[in-house]
Amino acid sequence: MATAATIGKFAITHDGANIEEVLSVGGVGKTNDLIDVTNFDSAAGTKEYIAGLADGSEVSIECNYLESAAGQTALVADVDAQATAAFVLTYNSAVTYTFNAACMGYQITPSVSEQNKISFTIKISGDITKGTLP
Repeated sequence: MATAATIGKFAITHDGANIEEVLSVGGVGKTNDLIDVTNFDSAAGTKEYIAGLADGSEVSIECNYLESAAGQTALVADVDAQATAAFVLTYNSAVTYTFNAACMGYQITPSVSEQNKISFTIKISGDITKGTLP
């Protein structure tokens, strides 16, 4: 049987502006807290759990470093300002994941033998909305 896996094109925007030359975006998602609700009526020797509040993940964004790129420069400024911003991750120009995130950090990685890179770390704040473009 042939696989259904695809190689797709992703784009990510920060406050409506494209982040230029993105190489990878990792970790978009959320995890529910685990709440122990074990009680005297629980089956002997077992614990019981329910899902609690969802916690958005930390997301890494790696790009080719472009010193004068407007999108990268704006995201660096939001990290410096400790801002929370709107992000949209778009897959193959059709499926979107929209969320707000705290702009946590950036790291520039110069290289002699490879392209210079910049990596950003953001933390999803609130829910992630999945949608489709018209």
